[in-house]
Amino acid sequence: MLSDYLSSLPPFARAYIHHLGVINKSENTQLAYSQELRLFFQHLCDSISEFPPSPASLKLSHLESLQHTDIEAYLSWARTYRKNGVRALARKQAVICSFYHYLAKEDLIIKDITLKLDPIQVHQKLPKALEPEQIADLTDILESGAGLSIGQLKYHNYTEKRDYAIFLTFIGTGLRLSELCNLKLQNIDFNKGCFDVVRKGNKESLIYFNQEVSNALLDYIKNERARYALNEPAALFLSIQGKQISKRAIQDLIKKYLNVLKAFGHNTEGFSTHKLRSTFATLLLRETDNLAIVQDALGHSDPRTTRIYAKVLDEQLRRAADLIKFK
Repeated sequence: MLSDYLSSLPPFARAYIHHLGVINKSENTQLAYSQELRLFFQHLCDSISEFPPSPASLKLSHLESLQHTDIEAYLSWARTYRKNGVRALARKQAVICSFYHYLAKEDLIIKDITLKLDPIQVHQKLPKALEPEQIADLTDILESGAGLSIGQLKYHNYTEKRDYAIFLTFIGTGLRLSELCNLKLQNIDFNKGCFDVVRKGNKESLIYFNQEVSNALLDYIKNERARYALNEPAALFLSIQGKQISKRAIQDLIKKYLNVLKAFGHNTEGFSTHKLRSTFATLLLRETDNLAIVQDALGHSDPRTTRIYAKVLDEQLRRAADLIKFK
């Protein structure tokens, strides 16, 4: 898929995407940047009469003819016609700025017009995390199937050990959704209690898990996985068709169980698979009181990304304090 987008970009943009690979950016990042640049170039071609109709035909002289106001006009168009929010606009601007910085550094353009752009302020929201009582109730639902419809219960009885192992792996390790999907049997070392995982930036890391996660994984592998281990024996978590489970399938099953939790009176509005990662971070911070450990466990390169979980923990502690009654 990346090759398809590269073929639609001009040579100097392709060189930039290849550069991202050289500096160890993942293929997903390369693809995302290619998509953003392709959209930006197409907008320029559609809106400026002197530009060629196809982005692949653009030349550096076309970019050098632009002003920073042309980039602002593109961002305004994306906000109005593509309904992009602040985060999406900030991402678009960041990609364009990175691209121009590269061109200037390589002496491919004379000036970097993005230096005149004002930064887009993105107010960071507190990530959501499950409360301890929500974790306990969700665990009960996963184990017993309580609250599921007859149709859901039939499916649950076939995959309950897998679903339970997926949930515990999420909140017990803080893996990203893609990292969990890509786990292979060979990645697990039960003696050391860890996964060998390639994280963002192609960094190989050991991700440790506790005995509860270990027990859930072994129970799934020994007593359920063989039912549908037909076509993809290497993958740890399988669909009932015997293939590596997809990100969408995991998102759907987590959503299903969270909806049951909501029916039991819990507020799960806005929760998703990523919130399980947030739950792990909050639990780990509560137990260790050490942001550096949490940063390493989550695979964050920037400590500022991790500090947000300290605010989540503070908020949970505040709510817990409100529950204390003296009369």
